[in-house]
This record gives sequence, C-alpha cells and structure tokens, in this order.
Amino acid sequence: MKLQLTIASALVCGVLAAAPTFEEFTGKLREDHPRMFLTKETLPAFRERANTVCKPLLDEMKQRIDAFPAEPRLEFKTDVAEVKDGKLVFKKILNDQNAGNYAVKTTGGVEALESAILYLATGDRTYFDRARQFLRMLVEFTAWCDRYRILPEWYNNSRMAGFITYDWLYDELTPEEREAFAAPMLKHVEHMQNPGYMRNGGGPGSGNYGEPGLQYYAGLATYGDGIDDELAAKLLKNGYELNVAMMDLRDRISGGSGLLTSICTGYSFGEYPWASYNFLHTLKSAAGIDGTQHWTQMRDYGNWFNWAAIPDSATKDGFLDFGWGDAFHETNKLASWMMYTHLAQAIHFYGKSMPERAKQARAIMEQIPPHIRKILALRKYPYCSFILTGFDPAEKNTESPEQVLGGDIAAYFPTFGLMVVRSGATENDTHAAIKAGAQFTQHQHYDENSFILYKKGFQALDSGTRGSAKHHKVYYPQSVAHNTILIRAENEPLPGYWYPRNAPAITEKVFNDGGQSRMGVARPLGFEKSAYHAVTAGDATRCYAPEKCREAVRQFVYVAPDYFVIYDRVTSVKPDQTKSFLLHTQNEPVELAPGLWRGEAGGGALFLRTLLPENGKAEVIGGPGREFWSNGRNWEIRNHEQAFSKPNWLGRYRLELSPADATEKCRFLTVLQAADKEVPEMVETRLIRTENEDGAAFTTADGRECVVRFNREGMIGGHITIREKGKVLVDQPLLKPTPVVEQEKPGSAQKRHVSPEEFARIDALNSAGKVNLAEKGDVVAWEQPRWFAQGRGSVMQFAAAPEPTAGRCKLKAENDGVVRFLLRGPDIRKEGKRVIYYVEFTKLNVNGKPLLATPAKVWHDKPMTVKLPVKAGEELEIEAEYRTVPGGARK
Repeated sequence: MKLQLTIASALVCGVLAAAPTFEEFTGKLREDHPRMFLTKETLPAFRERANTVCKPLLDEMKQRIDAFPAEPRLEFKTDVAEVKDGKLVFKKILNDQNAGNYAVKTTGGVEALESAILYLATGDRTYFDRARQFLRMLVEFTAWCDRYRILPEWYNNSRMAGFITYDWLYDELTPEEREAFAAPMLKHVEHMQNPGYMRNGGGPGSGNYGEPGLQYYAGLATYGDGIDDELAAKLLKNGYELNVAMMDLRDRISGGSGLLTSICTGYSFGEYPWASYNFLHTLKSAAGIDGTQHWTQMRDYGNWFNWAAIPDSATKDGFLDFGWGDAFHETNKLASWMMYTHLAQAIHFYGKSMPERAKQARAIMEQIPPHIRKILALRKYPYCSFILTGFDPAEKNTESPEQVLGGDIAAYFPTFGLMVVRSGATENDTHAAIKAGAQFTQHQHYDENSFILYKKGFQALDSGTRGSAKHHKVYYPQSVAHNTILIRAENEPLPGYWYPRNAPAITEKVFNDGGQSRMGVARPLGFEKSAYHAVTAGDATRCYAPEKCREAVRQFVYVAPDYFVIYDRVTSVKPDQTKSFLLHTQNEPVELAPGLWRGEAGGGALFLRTLLPENGKAEVIGGPGREFWSNGRNWEIRNHEQAFSKPNWLGRYRLELSPADATEKCRFLTVLQAADKEVPEMVETRLIRTENEDGAAFTTADGRECVVRFNREGMIGGHITIREKGKVLVDQPLLKPTPVVEQEKPGSAQKRHVSPEEFARIDALNSAGKVNLAEKGDVVAWEQPRWFAQGRGSVMQFAAAPEPTAGRCKLKAENDGVVRFLLRGPDIRKEGKRVIYYVEFTKLNVNGKPLLATPAKVWHDKPMTVKLPVKAGEELEIEAEYRTVPGGARK
C-alpha cells in the first residue's frame, strides 16, 4: 500500500479548536510539583522506563556525572577567553556569536538535570546532592554573565534544565535552597528580555530557543511558589502566549505538509522541533491539556523530511540536503542524527490518532543509518528518552519503506512556493527542487525562482557558505550565488542581510550584482502534477527593484524521469540593464555545440540546451581565485584554500546566459537533462515558435514525445502534451492562466532592504474582531503578536528613509467597529537605551480619504492615533508617505 499524502488529505481532522487562553491554562495548572514533563502520577512509569528501555542511557549519564569532582565548581577556559580591563574578551571565534558558555567548562544546568534523573531513577541520594551542587553552579554562571554583560548561551537549554531540576526536586529542597535558586534566576530571565547588549531574541518565527522562550519554563517552574509570584506569573504569561503564537504560526506555515518554519533543513531537522514538542509535553504534564487537539505541525513532520532529504549511502547520516537558505554547503550532508528522536516524539503524540502518519514516520526511521537509529542521549534535552511512553520501538511496518514512501513524483509546500520532484526515492534517482513564491523569510536568501538539481551529485547547486567572512553578506545570500535570473543596474545598493556580530566590518563599497532586493513578496502561481510531469511557477517581479524590473516570471516544468523545461519572461526598465540566466556548477561546464552545454559532478551529469534567446551570449565565471566572483573581486570564505583542498559542494563555476544585444524584453527558454556520467549526449530538442507562444519539443530516452508551450505575452500560462507510442498520456494546461503582477513604482519603499531604524510603523486595532492583511503591498514586516490586544492587533512596518517615501497595503476588517490607526516610529535600543528617531507622516489615506490634516511627527513611545469606522468584510486601502529623522528630539 502506498501512502499518497497531500495537503487536503492531511487535514482530515477538520478545523482544530483554538488554543486555551492564558486564564484557561492557569485555571487548570496543577499546584504541586513536579509539573514540567513529569508528575507524581507519571513518576512510576518514568522510573520503570529508566531502568529498562532507557537503562543504557542511564548508565551513560551515571558515568558522565560520576566523572566530576566531588565538589564541582565553575571553571574558566583561559585558552578561549580572558577578563581584560573589566571586560570578557574572546581569544577564539567559536561560533557566529560570543556567549558565556563558550568560556567555561560547563554551566552546570544540564548536569543538574542529569543528576536529578539519576536520583529519581535510582533513589541514590548522592545524585540529589549532586543536583543541588550543579544548581548553585548555574546560578553562579548566570550572575557571572550578567556581571560581564554577555549572552549566557545562544540556546536556552542549560538554564531551562536548571528550572526543570528545581521543579522535579522542589519537595526535597529546603525553602532556603528554593529561594537561593529561583529568586536570582527569575530576575536573570527578566533582565535578559532587554539586557541592553546582545541576546538571542528569536521568537515565534524562529526556533523559539532564545531568551523570550525561556520565560515560559521559568514561570512554569516557579508559579505560585511564594518566591516572586508576581514576576513568575508575568514570565509565565509572556512565555505561554509566545508559545501559542509560535504553534499557531507553525501550523499556518505547515498547512498539513509538515514543513517546519523554514526550508533550511539544518534548522527544521535540528533544533526547531524541540520548541513544539516541549510545549506539547508541558501542556499535558502541567495542565492536562492535549495540545494535539489544537496543532498538527508535528503530526505531518515526517512528510517534510521524506521530500527534503536525498538518500545517500556514502554519508554517515545517510542523507543529503538540497542546500536551501542558510545551509553551509561544504558537504551538503543532511544532519539527520536527531530525526529518529524527532519522529519518535511525533509517534508518541499522534501515533494513535493518525496511524498513516505514524506508518510514514516508521518507514523513514528504517532508512536512518543504524548508528543513529535510536533515541539519543541528547545532552540538551536529557529528559526526552525517559518520557516517550507513547512510542514503542518494537512496532514495525509490514510494508517496506519503498512501498510506504515511494510512488509520487512531486510534492508542493505552498507557503514557501517549493516544489520538490524526483524520479524515485533512491540515491540513484534524479532529485530537484525549485523555490517560487516564499511567503516566509526565516533563514532565506534572495533566491526566488531558483532551482537545485541532483543526479548522483549536485549538478545545479546553491553556492557559497555561511560564516564570519565578508563572503557571508556580500555573496552568499545574494541572487548572484543562486540559479535564478539577474537584472544588472549600475550602482544598485546591496540588499541587507544578517551578519555575525563577531565578523569583520565591511568597509568596501559594494553593490547589488544584478540580484533581487526584497524577500517575501514573490507570488507563487500554483502547482500541478500527473504521473508523468509536475509544474510550478513564480512571479518574482516585486523581488527586484522597480527601477530595473517590470517582469520576472519563471515557469518550471519537470518531465519524468530526467527532464526540465524552464521558461523565463524577463522585462527590464532600460535596454542596457543586462539580463542573465544563471547556472552554478561544481566543475567547469563545457560547450559541446552552440547553445549546448554539459557539466558533470560525482557520478552524474547535466546537459543544458538554451533555445532562447537565440544566438545569445554565454560566459563561464569561476575556477581558482574566482569561485565567488562579484563586485569585481572574489569573496573568499574562511580558510579558503583549505576548504577547496578537499571535496565540497561550495560551487566553483557559474554559467551566465544573456541576450546578444541590449533589449528591454527577453525570453529565456532552457531545457535541462540530468543523466549518468556515462551518457554521451543530450536528447534532441527543438524550438517551437508561434505567433503567441514559445515552446520546446523533445523525445525522452525512453520514447515519450513531449511538447511544452508557454505564453510569450499577456497571461502567464501554457500547455503540455506527452505521448507514448501514439497514446496521449498528458494533454492539459500547465497552470491556471494568471496576469503578471504590477510592479511597484520607482521610489517605492520596498526598493531596498532596510535596517530596523529605517522603519515607519502603523498599528491597527479594530474595536471588534481583527484587522487582517489582505494585500502586503509595501509592508516589509507584518504580524499580530499576542502582546498587542491578545493577538487581535495588526503591526505593519514599512521601509522608510530620510527622503520622503511612499507605501501602500490593503487591510480587511473582520467585524463592524472602529479601527484605530497608531502611527509610530521604530523601537530601536542600543546599550539599553532607546535611540531617538522620529518618523514624519505627511500622508495617510484610507480608501482615498485623507486622515491627516497636517504632517504628523511621531516617535515609538509617542504615537499619533486616528480613527475610522469600518464594516465587516470591508477592505481598507492604505496609502501613506513618511520619512525618518535620526536624532529628532521630542517636543
């Protein structure tokens, strides 16, 4: 039996119940301890599991804790950091950021929890005493970090472990011991919400493992204990609502597909699942709430892994990664070592209610290499293995993994406009993916309408790598590093991107090398598939600056098993703005004949036939010293020579295809064929041109006749026909015909990426119901955070500048009421103090009605409010003009 999984079938449970309010949650919250992951009722099962199924893990834990000195203490790593002139100074760069835990041998938090596990499992009081010792060490560590004004840890795991230990041992700690731990730790958590120096502020849209996420666990551990009840309740409320917002957002992003927050797999298959699972566990243990009735993201999680992972027996962890977003690319190995544990948790929560998803998860588990095919003794989350009573590792599928997982040739993940296709589910098959219309930007690049192709090696790859070199910002996230379209305009500003705090400053004058400058504004145009083909398309027009782009649309057609037809409609503002089709390869591509190219890598090869533009230009850029060429120089990575002295998938060449002459309008029609390395030539292809269409015709190696046609002008669309031995297999439109999106006017606020202090902000709140975003327009950031009217208020941020800037968007009211618009400036803080910026709004029109009689100067904490009556379902066209003024004093 083959498992056919679609978004529609994934949502068979219907509409889920809304999450309990904070008041409902606290109304059910148990007053006794423990209540985090463990309760008095579940302790016997915990103890039994620890001494049977998890005995090997318990023994490893015991050996580790026994190795510590009798009186463990906080020890400084003098080879890593030193205190100099009253400041903590790092001698080594150990990660993208400097954090206090890098400077000590251990913080004590995880060891405290492991000691508590040993005590509860064995009853040996030695480990109770050890837990108390390590709790004291953790308090000392956090105080030390606060004193030297440094982030304690990027992840909050060590401190979270300390709070769990406090909760588990609460009844046996003396009142003085409880006070000595909880009072300073609560103050520390509160302080780290706005410390005035670097912190991990990640929240609902990321992994939620930073300082905001710690509030929930700090508050939950200490709520009602009489130590600092007001602060504990405040932290618990903030943390609970933050987690609810995270779960709601993750469900929207997943949409039944299982995609977790980001298509960058290092995150979605690494740390990101823990925030969801930990919240589900603690809802149940602390308040008896079954979170699976409210959220399904982890129920469907295995489906995302099934399509995002490329099997590869040569790698230790068994899979390769396409390499989307902030991936490293050195080896493109997919870090699957946590996946058995992640999927075990999915089965624990959803196995009984959704047996088909559990079957899929078990099939993936069987594909995981034996050395990681087990619930791991994870140091960050040592409690996990001991509480998964809903997972039985002995339960197996009757069908093979191939039977359960195989069959389909394509899957679609609509919130990222991501289509994944494959000729089969083995390492010898062809695997490809295209991103065409991402609506979320977490760990994403300027790479809309880019594709990646694998055939026994990466034949079309994402190039570059992340790190602390200038390469990270100037090359790696930019469009020039991806297989998309460039439109080059002179002196276009380089779009911004995150950059490690400990990286060198970029003093060079750099420009956008033809790429996109906006994220989250591409328009996905749909997805269709049959047993023989799959198609998607994306309109990336608004991703490019309006000064250079009028149209940037890509249609991407996969014909099984190895063929791809790509059609790009590109129109620039000026003829001399050169347009280029990019293909990144590991090895140098060779031109076999005019317009026919071949590249190879690993055991595979890729043929490329450019049918349009006819008689175009081609340039190969790359090789030693030119691997990451842009802005007239090579942007080397850290340890550049060492990295390229061994095999990698960083990319070394790019092929740029362009029209021969300057022209505003260009059409690229490209046919690709993936093949084994031994295949000597590409199948014959020919160009089809009619009055209104461009197309390609070819016959596959197994005899199927394919004709793919595209509309040259007007509506985006086309048609595909596939025949075999005179029988019509496919004869249908590519997608629903769609008009090209209207580009923004030059001078639009979205023409460039902006830093946070350049935001103009409008908050909208309806007296009844919500005001939702109907059309994003120029909004660069929009949310309905729980802290604003319990999630009913909309926060819209527009890119602004010292020069007057215009922006627009469209809202929609849920109910009759009165909408209050709050015009305000950005919330920027440096060294704990708010930087004074005011925003001057010179115009605010709603549906053409002016709401400002005179220009309004506003600050973040001194907004201006205007009101407007609305009807249920009414759309509100917002038009605003504004400018920022740094240092503008309040009056």
